[in-house]
Amino acid sequence: MSEVRPRTEFLRHRIWRCRHFYLFISPFFLLFAVFGLYPLLFSLYLSFAKWDGLTEQTWVGLANFENMLHDEIFFKALWNTFAIGLMYIPPMFIGAFVFAVLLNTSWLRLRALFRAAFFLPVVTPMVVVAIVFVLLYGQEMGLFNYVIKRVDALLPWLDLEPIPWLTSERWSKPAIAVLLVWRWTGYNMVLMLAGLQGISEEYYEAARIEGAGPLARMRHITLPLMRPIFLFCSIMSLIGTVYMFDEVFVLTAGGPGVSSTNFGLYLFNVSFTDFKFGYASSMAYTVALFVFVTSLCILRLRRSDGA
Repeated sequence: MSEVRPRTEFLRHRIWRCRHFYLFISPFFLLFAVFGLYPLLFSLYLSFAKWDGLTEQTWVGLANFENMLHDEIFFKALWNTFAIGLMYIPPMFIGAFVFAVLLNTSWLRLRALFRAAFFLPVVTPMVVVAIVFVLLYGQEMGLFNYVIKRVDALLPWLDLEPIPWLTSERWSKPAIAVLLVWRWTGYNMVLMLAGLQGISEEYYEAARIEGAGPLARMRHITLPLMRPIFLFCSIMSLIGTVYMFDEVFVLTAGGPGVSSTNFGLYLFNVSFTDFKFGYASSMAYTVALFVFVTSLCILRLRRSDGA
């Protein structure tokens, strides 16, 4: 006890001596506690309760999680989320890497202009993007169907017909995937370009001296050293796909039916349309746990590969 007391007094004295510094950083912690920590803990409590935002909260234990197991729309939304991610993430990654490699070359002119052009969709307001893509997807006057009609006129043996992009259960998810590829390729391209520029030129010079060609340098130098960037982009794409909302809401609103309803949109509907805040919280924490575990698995794979 005699040793603990001097340490406690020393700690108190140190805190008092640095009180001005703690005062300056206190606004961040206060704001985080009010707008970050409290909602997080309150939603955790709500996941075990029933509440519509107006009446008194009722403790229901694990009932919300049990209801989740019998919710067909919930599993449909998860499947739609997985399907959309599978449609857009691979081409987005390939396109982002190809563009990053091209913009990293020394012979290409106006590289800064191209970088800004590729990144522009990321900062474009989603409402503007939705209006443009609704016009592109129009069944009668849309640009995509106009091209299909022209190709069908030139090659009638293909028997092509206009595609109901936004009104068909079959094509609603690919329509969203195309928008996502267009919007987020530039973001991942910037990250991959930063990774490419961080690779020392000495590795490539040594490989050239050893007689390695472009493909060999790409395989044995570029791709291995880009693994941390690929890992980061994969985790960010996973999180973005699960909690994606804007693109689906403004383009299809989850329709027709629930054919394009993803988890983010379904979570919004349960919360602010059905006012089932407890059930929505239980879904949010369940999926967040899945994302957390999946991210840990991806990180462990990186460690096992020695990246």
